[in-house]
Amino acid sequence: MKKPMRATLLPFVLLLFMYSCTAEQAPAPEPGIPPTACDTAVITSTYIMTTISTRCTNGACHKGTGNFVVSDFSTLEKLKTYLNANEALFRERVTSANADMPPRGKLSEGMRDSINCWLNHGMPD
Repeated sequence: MKKPMRATLLPFVLLLFMYSCTAEQAPAPEPGIPPTACDTAVITSTYIMTTISTRCTNGACHKGTGNFVVSDFSTLEKLKTYLNANEALFRERVTSANADMPPRGKLSEGMRDSINCWLNHGMPD
């Protein structure tokens, strides 16, 4: 009597599965340097600009006209220029625990963390 092919392959598949789980372990992290989400996160300028456009350049704020011309966030280039000259102030006002911007409700902790991570990585495109 001939065994079905599934029954013949089952022991081979189980053996392969067990071997793959024990063959090679990932290297241990460096002691004393705990990894953070920002170490591996890829935060793009497009992602940041979506939030800036929605929360900072809407209405009469930070769009290059009116009272906020000095802090024009209407384009990525203008935002980066501002940040290169005023990063500490921006972090204090927008991404710190005591942030007061935007005035209609500060950003979520996750968004503030994302912006800080993007800044920490040099504002990559």
